Amino acid sequence: MASKTHYAFLLLLAVMASLFAGSDAGVYHIVGAGKGWRMAPNKTYYEEWAETRNISIGDKLMFLYRSGVYNIVEVPTKELFDVCSMKNITNRWQNGPTIIELNQSGPRYYFCGVGKHCEEGQKLAINVSAFAPTPPDAPSSSSATAISAGDLLLLYLAGLAAAMCVASASSLLL
Repeated sequence: MASKTHYAFLLLLAVMASLFAGSDAGVYHIVGAGKGWRMAPNKTYYEEWAETRNISIGDKLMFLYRSGVYNIVEVPTKELFDVCSMKNITNRWQNGPTIIELNQSGPRYYFCGVGKHCEEGQKLAINVSAFAPTPPDAPSSSSATAISAGDLLLLYLAGLAAAMCVASASSLLL
């Protein structure tokens, strides 16, 4: 069984890969931000989270959750999503964390199929755009590279997590 440190390391590796792969690789969106994929504090939590995102083809949704406690169900229509229907499921994921790559534009509907979680607000509707929006202050030269403070923080945290995993692994070998 993997430890929390190993899960954190895998998550940070995925984030680092998205940073180094370039803009063609898409963006990782951690669903629910710091809260992750769990019972929502209110029925509009994930709706409000989605409103602040520009999600496009090639992006990835990262659902951070504990297996056996939560899951992800995808349904094809808003009608099934609105009533949290388990009929006509498109996909189901049960082993968290889960990364879903978005390959097609259009609406996507996800919810937790455990108990009454969906009815309580653990549901996410997004619209995947065909193209990523161009940032308003994008550099005019395609060869220009900029690293934001957030990217630097992620790189630092990834390095720290890698060092912790190496230290943990080496202590197991002793």
